[in-house]
Amino acid sequence: MAKLTWVLYNSDASIDFTSSVKYFTYNQGRRSVLDNYGGGTATITMKNDAGQVAGAFLAYRQKVLIKCDGTNAFIGWVQGIDYNDTPTGAASTATITLGDAWVLAGQQIATSQVLTNNTFQVTEIAALQFYTGQFSQDYASSSIRGSLGYAGDFATRLNQIVASDRGRFLTIAGLYVYAPFNKIQNYYALYDFARTPTASAIGYQSLDRVKAIGNQTYVNSAQVTPESLATQTATNAQALGVGTSTITVATLNTTVTDGMNTATWIANSMADSDQQSFAITCTDIAQVGLGDITAMLTTESFAEISYTPPGGVSTTEWVSVEGVTVRGFIDHTEIDFDLASFTYYRVFILDDTVMGVLDYSRLGY
Repeated sequence: MAKLTWVLYNSDASIDFTSSVKYFTYNQGRRSVLDNYGGGTATITMKNDAGQVAGAFLAYRQKVLIKCDGTNAFIGWVQGIDYNDTPTGAASTATITLGDAWVLAGQQIATSQVLTNNTFQVTEIAALQFYTGQFSQDYASSSIRGSLGYAGDFATRLNQIVASDRGRFLTIAGLYVYAPFNKIQNYYALYDFARTPTASAIGYQSLDRVKAIGNQTYVNSAQVTPESLATQTATNAQALGVGTSTITVATLNTTVTDGMNTATWIANSMADSDQQSFAITCTDIAQVGLGDITAMLTTESFAEISYTPPGGVSTTEWVSVEGVTVRGFIDHTEIDFDLASFTYYRVFILDDTVMGVLDYSRLGY
């Protein structure tokens, strides 16, 4: 029986406290491609009948690593501890709450901070935070305003960059790596979710398919307002026969042309009512092998999903892992994946079967 190996480790105190953990859960990411990143949290329920929490030095802002098969899956800092003490002390427990780097970024306020590098602001923000090195970017983003003084929390600014550039954050070994829109193709890899687990495919135990949620997964009109510039509106004429589904987005684009390009991309990439998002649940003990599921929890964010609708035929589709929730128990692990159609991230590459869009959808314009 396949089973993931989890280690819970106080990095600041160099203490492995896995043996005292009864169960844990954590979540990271977002539900859909238009959502903001709200920060990941974890809760760890521990035995505390003999003061195990104090013995592991689990105090406020201690850095904790949740490792999956030896690789960081979640990095968080203690936000609080809820002690459940029994009258005799026997069977006492404690629940540790962790917040990840996004949570901390939302707790740190910048006052009149001028960001000067308008294509590497993620890197610039990462260096300004109290806990440095939690965010990074490998490639330049599209041009983001840097000349205006910034006052606000860093998490908000990071989400504004995502809205402006249309890229996404990947979680790699517990750290956040920003992939600009035009470089996302550098990160996809050959992983599979399938109805039946195999040595090369992660088998899912439940599958939800979602079509056309207005203003969330289905949008045919977008109003984009770059900071200090006029609002730009784009609509998808082919999709307006079913009425308008509009969203408004505030960005940091430097020109109205960039704002219009952002609006046009949203209106075209999200205006297919047949386009689907997925929510699946997997368990480790139901798998043939664990290598792929470990990779999806620690280093990879894109995969191909295979499913057969009732009365339909076998279908495959490339998806992006937007969010993940993990529930770890003594005898098994349950994982929920929130998956978005990869169409939202496709760029105009003619000779690529994964990233190419010509004749694939209405993005080929």
